[in-house]
Amino acid sequence: MIGNITTGKDFRGIVDYLLDPTKTPVLIDTNLAGFDRHEMIAELKLCAEQNYRCQKPVKHISVAFSPEDGEQDYWTVKDIADMIREELGYGDNQFMVVRHDRIDPGHDRVHEHDHFHILINMIDFEGRRVKDSFERKKLEKILREREINHNLTLVPSSDQREYKAASTGQIQRMMREIEEYQKQERPKVPYTIKIQSGIDLASHDRPSLSVFIARLQRLQIDPKFRIEDNVVKGISYKLQDFKVRGCKLHNASLPMLLKHRVIFDPEHDLEAISMANRDEIVELDPKLDVSWNMTNIRNYTPRKMKQMLDQIFGERESHIAKEVQSETRKTIHPKLEPNSEQTREKDRVWEIGLYRT
Repeated sequence: MIGNITTGKDFRGIVDYLLDPTKTPVLIDTNLAGFDRHEMIAELKLCAEQNYRCQKPVKHISVAFSPEDGEQDYWTVKDIADMIREELGYGDNQFMVVRHDRIDPGHDRVHEHDHFHILINMIDFEGRRVKDSFERKKLEKILREREINHNLTLVPSSDQREYKAASTGQIQRMMREIEEYQKQERPKVPYTIKIQSGIDLASHDRPSLSVFIARLQRLQIDPKFRIEDNVVKGISYKLQDFKVRGCKLHNASLPMLLKHRVIFDPEHDLEAISMANRDEIVELDPKLDVSWNMTNIRNYTPRKMKQMLDQIFGERESHIAKEVQSETRKTIHPKLEPNSEQTREKDRVWEIGLYRT
């Protein structure tokens, strides 16, 4: 599950949003006595006025399930909402829990997951404002515990993720590459996404710089190092005809690599750097090898781009399947079915952007 917390001033705005009929709201639980939104708003305001010093008494928590979790029943949502309120210290506060339909007007597309909202008055019945320090960290901990309790998809917490959300500039670059792909100006899935996933895969266990270079080469990513006065100053990455500097990617510049991702030993790694710059292949122990089927590029794609990518690659899928079947018939006995490796190859076409020509 993914949770989000915001704090605001206006009870009317959030209540109108939660109970908007076009969103098909379902009131899961509340301790408000009002029968309609107007009575609820008045009730919330009356309680908040006990503490005139609090300028932002509105707490809004939204929780989204993973698409893989499917539809969730009433009791699951209620249990999670109750636990969130209690653990965050809002057990004696006014609240309402509302579930919205997946067809949710105001969003760019139909939700692929169930989600619900919790509205809380931060001023309790005694007129005290509940302290909300470190509430986002607390919420993450609660969600991880509930995921285990209800056998839901486990989502890494923010401090466990190795990859951060793409910046606005990175998203714009990816969007341009998708448009170029649609115009047939580029033959592959957006290269920045693929290079980023390759870098993460090659450095997942914090290897030596030599192993990192060799792994990238196995993934057809060509690292090049900038050397000035016999000192290594920077790194860039090349995938086919596309080249990008390390500073344009997440933790992929030379300083960030050495700080977070790889171990640098000049005595052993300088030769690998020289070999990479001479387009020579660096040797790699087979036990340390990596391959594209060990990662999923979808995890690196900003949400608003996934639908566009699914549409693009979906149009090609039937054509790809025919090509895979055609090549299979040429290499195996006509009475035999394609083996599991060939099936996996077709299944991961989207993930690694491989297209047969």
